[in-house]
Amino acid sequence: MRQTTLPLLYLVALAACAPFPNGSPAEPGTAPPPLLPIDELIAQAGPAATDPGPALASRAARLKARAAVIGTPPAP
Repeated sequence: MRQTTLPLLYLVALAACAPFPNGSPAEPGTAPPPLLPIDELIAQAGPAATDPGPALASRAARLKARAAVIGTPPAP
């Protein structure tokens, strides 16, 4: 019991000494809110990525062809 209580009390004491920012978010001049409208986030993301399926299928076909030349059966 004592072995778990002392580290727990130590952590609570450290947390009590942690500095917290002063002021409220309603004060002028504080940082902007952490959430952005979804439209701004979508605009920052840029164009959608292309589908990697065809490129992966062609690479798999090339690897299977090489495996057939070597003489080892390809993995399923």
